[in-house]
Amino acid sequence: MNDKDKRKNALEEAFSQIKQMLYLNELAPGQKIIYSDLAERLNMSVTPVIQALKRLESSKLVMYVPNRGYYVGVITEAETRSLYQAREALEIFSIPAIIENLDSESLDAINESFKRYKDAIDEGSRRQLVLVDCKFHLKICEFSKNEVIYRLLKDIFEQIYLKYRAEYLQDERIKAVIKEHRELLNALRRADVGDAIQITRDHIRRGMQHVIEGINRKNMLKVDEIFLTTA
Repeated sequence: MNDKDKRKNALEEAFSQIKQMLYLNELAPGQKIIYSDLAERLNMSVTPVIQALKRLESSKLVMYVPNRGYYVGVITEAETRSLYQAREALEIFSIPAIIENLDSESLDAINESFKRYKDAIDEGSRRQLVLVDCKFHLKICEFSKNEVIYRLLKDIFEQIYLKYRAEYLQDERIKAVIKEHRELLNALRRADVGDAIQITRDHIRRGMQHVIEGINRKNMLKVDEIFLTTA
């Protein structure tokens, strides 16, 4: 293997491992990334780590702040609106095709995905609940049999999952999400396109509003902290 291939392999390995750390929340939204510490944890040089971070920056999963370094990305209100609006457009568009392609086996697969909420609740992990939510919607989209839409939605959910601070998720929203998903599952079983579209639209918009409210609560706390420290 020549030097060029070795560098490419090191970059791919760094990229894969850092992304896995993001998924495992070993690097949390808003956390500063220290090159040397990360390179030591990954048992590699700093160069492929920095190259991997630059690639992740292009995907908006990490952000570079001049003179301060890299940070794990945190979802903003504007980005939330853009992502959820794109979600709504793609998921609503897909529903007629999804219902047309559903059979007893695919409905069972969607139902199994829905059942994973109980395991996540038993674990007491809000982050796991967010992941289960993403997987439930992707499982439904899978039966649209449109690979382009599926990939786009997968990218959208990745942005939401990796950049959303799960502590924003409130108990009442968790209960509402489970209820809304159950209603959606029932509409799919009935092959009711109109109900499925309305339930999905309302569900996505409520989710967007909840995320925005969480961001705003966090921002208000920061303002209060600044006020208290300067008063």
